[in-house]
Amino acid sequence: MPSPVNAARAAASRLGRSQELPALAATVGGLLLAVLCAVAGLEIAALLLLLVSVVGEAFFERRPAAAGILLRHASVGVPMRFALRLVVALVATEHADSVGAWRALAAVGVAEVVVLCARALHVTYREIGPLKPMRTRNVPGDTRIHDAPPARVVEVVVSQLLVLVPTLVGAPWWLVVALAAVGIGVLVAASVPDMRASWRMRQQKRATGFTGPLRRVQDFLDDYRPEVVVHLSGPDTAAYQINTWLEALESLDRRVFIVLRDPPLFGRMASTSIPALELRDPGELLMLDFRAARIALYPANTGNNIHLLRLPTLMSAFIGHGDSDKSASNNPFSRAYDELWVAGEAGADRYRRSGLGIHEGQYRYVGRPQVHAISREPALGADDVPTVLYAPTWEGVNLDQEYSSVSAVGVRVVEALLAAQPPVRVVFKAHPFTGQRDAKYRFVLARIAGLIDDAAARTGIDHRVVKGGSINEWFNRATALVTDISSVVSDFLASEKPYAVFNHTDLDDAAFREEFPSTGAGTTIGRDGRGIAEFIDVVTRVSPDLHAERRASLAAYLLGPPEHRSLESFQAAIDAMIARSEADRAAYRDGTPTSEIPPTDASDLL
Repeated sequence: MPSPVNAARAAASRLGRSQELPALAATVGGLLLAVLCAVAGLEIAALLLLLVSVVGEAFFERRPAAAGILLRHASVGVPMRFALRLVVALVATEHADSVGAWRALAAVGVAEVVVLCARALHVTYREIGPLKPMRTRNVPGDTRIHDAPPARVVEVVVSQLLVLVPTLVGAPWWLVVALAAVGIGVLVAASVPDMRASWRMRQQKRATGFTGPLRRVQDFLDDYRPEVVVHLSGPDTAAYQINTWLEALESLDRRVFIVLRDPPLFGRMASTSIPALELRDPGELLMLDFRAARIALYPANTGNNIHLLRLPTLMSAFIGHGDSDKSASNNPFSRAYDELWVAGEAGADRYRRSGLGIHEGQYRYVGRPQVHAISREPALGADDVPTVLYAPTWEGVNLDQEYSSVSAVGVRVVEALLAAQPPVRVVFKAHPFTGQRDAKYRFVLARIAGLIDDAAARTGIDHRVVKGGSINEWFNRATALVTDISSVVSDFLASEKPYAVFNHTDLDDAAFREEFPSTGAGTTIGRDGRGIAEFIDVVTRVSPDLHAERRASLAAYLLGPPEHRSLESFQAAIDAMIARSEADRAAYRDGTPTSEIPPTDASDLL
């Protein structure tokens, strides 16, 4: 049961970042208080709060915030908020110059509402209409379509002030009308060009299928002529799936182009020199001509992969985003790809055991370039206070894929590590998806973070909670690892350091290791906490490290031999696949009927 404090903190986080809350309080809180004061007959207080609410819009609507989106979805967007302000002004105004001024305020207020509603309708059109957001990196020219038209915050605030304030300070009716006309004119002058720009893009798309920005992307593709296309979709928390490949992709002497299908994911992609495109709309992606490209790489099995898989000129490879014993590592959808890139023999064995009928020619053993810089240091005994990295996975998309230790034993693991004697340093780095399906995981994360922060303050040991950056950096700082069934196990094995894995099943330890081979050279932690003390004894050298020799052979089985865990090996795999594509798909590019395409033996090309 979450504590009231944690529940309140979680609720507040849903409304936006902490720096956004004052603007929310001024805009919405000020408006609500103004309504209450007007009802209570406190005219001066109501009018002052009304002005605070208007000025708050300048900060509240400056950039998209969770609270702003929630209010719009609840039909309490800018037009409704102004309508409420207008009602408060009409009810609470004692200083109107005359009945004519009061009536003028009502008339110009309605006109302001109409203009604000037109702007809101334009925003909704951009959200659900045919114009989808598009961004690029490292592509020259104006190649962006924003997810919404410009907010024009200054114009919106100034317009509302010019409509409301004159009557509130006792201006005559003609001045009320004149100043309101200026304010409404300012808002119209700012809004019409934005609406016309949307209309022009819509007409371009209707006529040719290409908006202006998309045409400039096609012009870039015609000049750049990418050989390798990387395709991925997912939420912002899936950014690690592309980020884990950026170093290897940048090392290629081939022209690479990245296509990400979701705006939040694109925003979280790490800095890169590779040209990249964010394109949500499948129809627009189908319009682009990738005739120069030879191969497409897919780091995840997502439904819209079909938008590139449909192209016969592109050979496809599922490269994944980590080597693990999770069931996702032998997804039946994998049969759709020309090649399945696996790090070592373990990757192919997972597919073989699944009985999916994948033929041997689909496997390509490419090693694991991501681990090329993982060090075997610090070894046991190298540091006075060894560092234990606790890097659990998330709860999975369903109960069948719930491998995580966080909810089951996460607190117990951290408490045991923090109480270890001799002491160890604890670094906690949870999977970015944790808590996405099951909210209780978020509360456990908060409790673990509190334990670690308290221990750091109490002991002076640099215990840490890490939320970003590459986990490989922490592999090289850690003496040992505690984790769950995931690619973290395989990658850490490149260091050949001690590790422990949570047994999420009802199997005994021997059967668990047989079911999940990546655990075969580590300590097993049970749901009852067994294994934690044993592992701590190994890390602190109270007990001998009995798995050291086994870890080297298991690393080769999972990741391939050490010489294949390099950027050069990845380059060779790319070159081989491009050569295969040049031979096998040439007829498609030349326009030869598919019935005339001669069969080739792919194995002769590798």
